[in-house]
Formats: sequence, structure tokens, C-alpha cells
Amino acid sequence: MRVSIIAATALCVLTGGASASDAPLYKTRDCDKEMVQMEMNLCAGANLDAANAELNHVYQKLMSQQADPKSKDQLKDVERTWMSYRDKECAWEIGPQEDGGSIWPMAMDNCLQDQTDARIRELKSQLDCAEGDVSCKK
Repeated sequence: MRVSIIAATALCVLTGGASASDAPLYKTRDCDKEMVQMEMNLCAGANLDAANAELNHVYQKLMSQQADPKSKDQLKDVERTWMSYRDKECAWEIGPQEDGGSIWPMAMDNCLQDQTDARIRELKSQLDCAEGDVSCKK
């Protein structure tokens, strides 16, 4: 038993504890290699653009699965409300641009990307629902 616990621990350490939820949602740029703030800002913006594109793709797929116009309207309304929430949440979290300096665009884009990644996972969970799961809206 002790050997299997040690082996499992070693496996987690070697793989970084990776799980299916750690799998990349979309292709991003590695912003860690950027050395100038302007380049870091541009890189974060590009990653946010990729997140928004993936969100739109997943949203369109989920929209196509909605069975009736009322359900489609509800999803559209929820998504608009979520986008407003995301933007306001990050504005509150990061603070006003005039107080943020040159790093502010990167911080804001990273916050928006994190919020968007979470939303992508939420919508994907709706796409992958098992038949009969009452928590799913299809």
C-alpha cells in the first residue's frame, strides 16, 4: 500500500498534478518570454482575443443545441449579462486605468482571460451533459 501511495505521489509531482481540467482550452502565446511591458501587453491582448474566440465558438455550439426560440433567447440574455459581469468584475479587481500604469492593460487582459476561461469551462460542461442530466439546459 505504501509503495502505491509513493508511486502516485511521484506521478503527481512528475506530471505537475495535471488533470483534464488543466488541458489547454485553446492555443495561447507564451508571454513569459516577453521582456518589454508593451510586448507583454500585446501578448496578453492576443491571448484574450484567443479566449474570446473560443468562448464564441463554444457559445455558438451550445446555441445550436437549444431546442426552442425561448431557450435561445434565454442563453443570449445570460451571455450578455455574464459579459457585463466579467467586465465589471475585472474593472473592480484591477482598478482604474489611470491608477495602473503601463502594466494595467496586461493585468486587465489577464483578468478578463481568466474570467473567460472559467466561462468556457461552464459552457463546455453544458455541451458535454449526459442525457437525462437535469442540471443541463439543452
